[in-house]
Order: sequence, then structure tokens, then C-alpha cells
Amino acid sequence: MKAAIYTRVSTNDQVMRGESLDMQKERLVAYIKSQGWELYKIYEDGGYSGKDTNRPAFQELMNDAGRRLFDVLIVYKLDRLSRSILDFHKTMEFFNKNKVSFVSITQQFDTTTSMGRLMLAILVDFANFEREIDVDRSVDSYMQRLSNGVPSGRIPFGYKRNGKEVVIVPDEAEVVKQIYSYALRGLSMSEIAKTMVLDKYLVRNILTNPFYAGYMARRANGKHRIPEEQWKWHKGKQKPIITLETYQEVKNLRKKNIKRAKSKHHSLFSKLIYCPYCKHNLTFHTKKRNNKIAYLYRCDPIRIGGISCKQVVREEGLERRLYEKLDELFTLHLPEQDREKNAEKRISLIDRKIQKLVKLAQDEDITLREVEKQIRVLKEQRAKILSQTIVEVDYNVIAKKIKSIKKVYPFMSREEKSQLWHLLVKRITSDHKRLIVEWNGRFQPYAILQGKLPKRGAVWCGRGDSNPHEL
Repeated sequence: MKAAIYTRVSTNDQVMRGESLDMQKERLVAYIKSQGWELYKIYEDGGYSGKDTNRPAFQELMNDAGRRLFDVLIVYKLDRLSRSILDFHKTMEFFNKNKVSFVSITQQFDTTTSMGRLMLAILVDFANFEREIDVDRSVDSYMQRLSNGVPSGRIPFGYKRNGKEVVIVPDEAEVVKQIYSYALRGLSMSEIAKTMVLDKYLVRNILTNPFYAGYMARRANGKHRIPEEQWKWHKGKQKPIITLETYQEVKNLRKKNIKRAKSKHHSLFSKLIYCPYCKHNLTFHTKKRNNKIAYLYRCDPIRIGGISCKQVVREEGLERRLYEKLDELFTLHLPEQDREKNAEKRISLIDRKIQKLVKLAQDEDITLREVEKQIRVLKEQRAKILSQTIVEVDYNVIAKKIKSIKKVYPFMSREEKSQLWHLLVKRITSDHKRLIVEWNGRFQPYAILQGKLPKRGAVWCGRGDSNPHEL
């Protein structure tokens, strides 16, 4: 039987407790020899958390398991494989499908029995609970240090740790002061980055971090940014590089620049185009070419060191395709005019029947009670036809108003067009080969599929290092 070994550690603390990669491998290799099995391969993830499956060796392991290159997987402890209940169950289902057994040498479980699978699931539940408790403790510790003015984690550019203290780096501090000097002159972040030959994300982080003014704030909650107006400021123990007044003045200038940029180049599809691979929205950009401004959306990293696939969607072509879709989207299948004429004939026929019933009653050929009953039925039919006719007329009015949007659209401002698309569109998912448009309301999703790329005005998206695709 071929046996594979998987080892993982996520922190130096595990090494200190004796759970190092070498120790795990030594124990696992000894176990395989005691069973008389053949060692196929050792998969090793050092410095990766078990909260998810984004681990290179683990992905290689799953790929080899799918090809059935080994018969059993051996781990030292269950939480070395996964700390997530959902990920663990998916992994076990994948192993069962490919006839791969699973053994944890410090927790004797047999995945071929129902009791073993139950106990395994319970243990994973406790492992996940332990991880969540550790996260809560870490957050509490961070908030306590923040309230005491003690920085945690990576120290911002311009500072360094000197023992337990945070001190200023003189050369880097001069760069910070120069960045704020340019910002006070009204230069944008991009202009400052080009002038000083710096990364624009570094410039952005420096201009939006109160750390340089002697204060600290929690600016993110996990992977999500906290809006600046919701920050809770704490007085820090570090020496400021700039004054608080300078920071506030730059902050006010940033807001004015943002408003000015929005009024000049308003984005039609901001926060609507989503990248399912990088798990965030595409960023709006403007590009000047031949005295014309082109608008586009690109998958950029939303934080320093963040992931991005660099796919691009051009606004011009996307707007054109959605504009063309309005005809189909707002088409109401209305009754033809001859149906209105038919309704008039039916009402006239019912009126004649009522007159005949009245005449029959006068001639005493039918009882008065029967006449009243039949007239009541005919009047109900007549009222129903009249109400249907009124609804048809209302639909015609609605259709005319909706179709007038296309007549007005070319004369709308970019801000008004943006409001219209945000009213109609819920999300546009860009997966490199097509755009999936999800409409608000009861409209069906609309896919703009890949096709031939025209010379100009194409809607396209693709990786930055590949040829673009028309959508």
C-alpha cells in the first residue's frame, strides 16, 4: 500500500511546542514503517494557516489523490489537514470518491466506519472552535494594545522597532514630509507617485494613515476596510512626523479632489463589475489617447501585496451592448389593436342579450328571477371585459414612457447615466471570457459572450499578459 504524508505548521509557536515539520515527518515515517507500507511522497506546507485550502502542497496533494497515485494519507494531527469543518468534509468526500484512506496517528480514527467518521467530524468541530477562540483572543489583544497606544504588526514606512519602542527613520521621514508637502500643493496621489517615483499604494497608505500624526486607528476588519469616517482614533506612543493640522488639511484636500474627479469623470459602472477570481470589484480608470478620454475598469490589487488578475473591461463597448439590450429588456408583449375592437364587439353582444332578456320578461316567456340572474352574470362579464381594456391602455402608456428612455439617454450627463445603470443592474461578473449581467427586479441574467475583436470600441476583458477578448 502506498502512503503519502502531509505536514503543516502555521506559526513559530508550534515549532517551540515541538510540532515542527521535522518532528511530524519523523513520527509519520516511523508509523508507515511499522505498518509495512511504502512511502510515496511527503507534502509539506510551512507557514500556512489551516483555516482554508489555499496551500500549495495541499493543492498538489489533492491533485495526486484525484489521480489515485497513493492509497492512504497520513497526518500527525487532524488539524494539520484542516481547521475548517466545511473544508474537512469536502476533503473526506473527495478521498472517499477516489478510494483514499485517511489516518491521524495521534487520534485513532478509521474513516471506513460510520462511528469513525462521526468522531472525526466532532474533532474537526472542536479544532475549528479552538481556531475561532484564538482569533477572538488576538482581536481582543490587538484592541487592548491599540487603546494603550502600542502599535501591533507591521510598522509603517518611516518608522522601525527599537526593542519595545517605535522610532523614526530619518531618511524615510523626509520622504513622508515631502509627500505631504506635495499633497498640500494640491497634487493627487498618482501625480505624487510619478513625481517622486514611488509606488502609488505606498503614497496612498502614507496620506491616509494617522500614524504619522501621532495617532492610531483600526482601519480594517479582517479583509474589509472600515470607512474613514468610522475610525476610532487612539493617541499613540510614537513620535509624529507631521502635525495633526497638516494631516487634517491633506484629508480635506483629498475629499475635494475626489469630488472634483467624480464630477469630471463620473464612472457609469462603479462597484458593479466584479472579479470572481480575486473576490473584489474592478477599479475605474481614465486614459487619454489622441485627445480623447477612454474609460475602463481593471482588476487592481485593493491593498499592498493584494492579488489581481489585471483583466480589463472597456466602458464604451459595455455601455453600447447594455444600451442595445434596453429594447429587449423593456419590450412589453401588448395586445394588438384588433383585440380592442373585439372587446367592443363582445360588450355590444352582451348589451343585446340583456335587452332580449328584458323583452322576454315583459312578454312573460321567462320568470323575473331567472331574468335577474342571467342579467347579473352578463353584467359581470361586461365589467371584466371593460377592466381588461383599461389595463391594456395603461400598459401602452407605460411602454411609451419606458421606451422614451432611449430617446433621452444620449442627452443625459454621466452622473445621470450612472444612476440609471445602478438602478437597472445588480452586478456584472467578469470571468475573462464573458460578462454576466444580473439585472435588478425580475429580469433574467444576460451574458455577453466572447466573439471576434473589432478594431475599435470593443468590450473586452482578459489577463494583462494575454490578448483581449471581445464580449
